[in-house]
Amino acid sequence: MQEARAQTSELEKESGLFQERSFVLLWVATIFSSLSMSMFMFVQSWYIVEELGLSAALGIVLISLSIPRIIFMMIGGVLSDIRDQSKMMYFSDISRGILALGMAGLFVFTHPLPIWVLAVNAMLFGILGGLFEPARDSVLPMIVKYEQLTRANSVIQGTIQIALFSGPLLAGIVLSLTGYESLFIIISLLLLTGGFCVRPINVIKPESTNTLSSKGFGPQLKEGFVYIWRSRLLKSLFIIAVVVNFFLTGPMFMGLPIFVESVLQGKASDFSYVQGGLTFGMIAGSIIIGVLNLRRKRGAYALYLMAAQGMVMLAFSQTTTVWMAIAVIIFIGILNPAVNIPLIAMIQEHTDKEKIGRVMGLIRMASLGLMPLSYAATSGVLGLGVSISTIMFWSAFPLIMSVVLLFICFPLLRAVD
Repeated sequence: MQEARAQTSELEKESGLFQERSFVLLWVATIFSSLSMSMFMFVQSWYIVEELGLSAALGIVLISLSIPRIIFMMIGGVLSDIRDQSKMMYFSDISRGILALGMAGLFVFTHPLPIWVLAVNAMLFGILGGLFEPARDSVLPMIVKYEQLTRANSVIQGTIQIALFSGPLLAGIVLSLTGYESLFIIISLLLLTGGFCVRPINVIKPESTNTLSSKGFGPQLKEGFVYIWRSRLLKSLFIIAVVVNFFLTGPMFMGLPIFVESVLQGKASDFSYVQGGLTFGMIAGSIIIGVLNLRRKRGAYALYLMAAQGMVMLAFSQTTTVWMAIAVIIFIGILNPAVNIPLIAMIQEHTDKEKIGRVMGLIRMASLGLMPLSYAATSGVLGLGVSISTIMFWSAFPLIMSVVLLFICFPLLRAVD
C-alpha cells in the first residue's frame, strides 16, 4: 500500500511540471525565441550568399551576431541577479520583434540591402538575444521544484534543438512561397508572442538582491568568478564545459561537412543525412534524460558519459561509409545532452539563488566563447595539411584524459547527486 502511494506521489510530481503555469509560459517563450533565432540566422545567411553573392562577407555578419551575443550573456548574467528576469526576457523578445519588423520594412522599400545594414542588424540581434538565455537559465530553478530541474532542463534543451532543426526548414518554405519581408514579419510575430508569454511570470527575488544592486558591475562580475572558483563542484563543472566545448565543437561540428566530403566522398544530400542523424540524436538524448530524470550520482554519470563521448568520437573518425557515420553520430548526439543537461541542473541546484544568474552567464559565456577558438584551432590544423579524421581522432583523447584527471582531482564530483 505504501509502495503504491509512493508511486502515485512520484507520478504527481512528474506530471506537475506542465501544471506549473510559469514553466509552461517559459517553455512557450523558449519555443518562439529559439525558432525565431534559427530562422533569423538562416535568412541572413541565405540572403548574403544567394541574393548578394557575397559568400566571403558571411563570416563578418556571423561574427557580428555571435561575439556580442557571447559578451552580453555575461552581462545578462549579472543583470539577472539584480533585475526581474521576466522583464529582461520580455525586453529581449519585444526589442528583437521590433527590430525584425523594421527589417521587413527595409526589404519592402530597399533592395538590395547593404551588407553593413545586415551586420548591424545581426549585432543588435546578438546583444538582445544574449540577455534572454541567462535570464531563462536563472529563473528556471525559481519556478520549478528542485526534483524536477533535470526534467525541466531536458524539456527546454530538447525544445531548443527541435527549434534549431525546424527553423531553417520553416524559413525555407516561407521564402519559397512569399519573400524576405514576409519571413521577417513572421519572425517578429514569434518574438512579440514570446515576449508577451514571459511577462506574467512571477519571480520572488532573494532579499540580498537589494544589497547586490548597490554594487558596481565590475565587483558583481568578479564576485561571480570568485564564487565559481572557490566552489570545487562549480569549478569542476566549469572545467567540463570548457573541455567538452573546445575539443568537441570545432572538430565535430565545424569539421562535419569536411569529413563527409573528403573522407566519406559524400554529396550535399549525404551531409544532410549525417547532420540529421546528429540532430536526431540530440533530440532523443534530451527526451531520454527527461524521462529518466536522474537524481542520484549525476556527477559520476556525467563523467562516464563524457568518456563515452571521447570513445564514440574515436569510432566516428574511423568510419568509411555514410550509413556507418550516421549510425555512430546518432550516439554522439545522444551523449551531448546526456552530459550537459544533468550538469546544468546540478549548477542550478548547488548555486545560491542570488548568484545563479552570474554563474550561469559565465558558464554559458565560457562554453560558447570557446567555439570561435575551437573553430580557429581546427582551421589552423587543417591548414597545416592534417586530415579532419586525424584531428577528430586526436581530439577525443583530451576528453578521455580530462575525465581521469577530474576523477582524481575532484572526488566530490563523482559523489555528488
